[in-house]
Amino acid sequence: MLSEVAVRAGELLAALAIAGIVGLAVAVAGGLWLKRRLRSRLLGTGRAVARLAGRVPAERGRAGSRWLWSLPWPNRQWVATARTRRRLWSAVSAAEHAVAQARKSGAPTGDLDSLCRRLRLAAADADRSVAVAGRATAAGTRSDHASSQAAELVVAAGLIQDAAASSAASTTRPAVASLTQDVRQEVTALSAGLARAASSPGSRGLPGQSA
Repeated sequence: MLSEVAVRAGELLAALAIAGIVGLAVAVAGGLWLKRRLRSRLLGTGRAVARLAGRVPAERGRAGSRWLWSLPWPNRQWVATARTRRRLWSAVSAAEHAVAQARKSGAPTGDLDSLCRRLRLAAADADRSVAVAGRATAAGTRSDHASSQAAELVVAAGLIQDAAASSAASTTRPAVASLTQDVRQEVTALSAGLARAASSPGSRGLPGQSA
């Protein structure tokens, strides 16, 4: 009786061992299969991302080149427009600077400040007109009219600058004249003192200095 129980127990243990080995083999095989599937999917995803990443810069480069080629090439009218606008704003800045310097020196400026403000507003309008006319395909009456307005404002700015410079010069002229006169008198007195010192026998120093 006992031997029969032992035999059955041994058979049960052997069956359990075989079932465990089979289950372990199945688990290992399933893990390897799952690993291969995940690796293949990851590789496929990586290739797709790489292709997309390479396509985006290429498309951006093509779009950038198309935009660059779509820009208008500078022609003679474009260069003339840029020169007119630069000359206009240079004249406006020079006039404003001259008026500011005259004011700092204490010179009377009258209505030059308000004229500078009006000049800047008019220059802004003229600048827009010149810019719009410069984008035209061919020079016409509108372009000539805008350029003539800019030229008139350049002349007005020059007049304001000359007036400010004259006012500043009239203020500083008396001080300059007084300084020049004092320098001449001092040079004359020093020269006379040196001459007397040189003609006096036994004199070794200048006037006012101890021998």
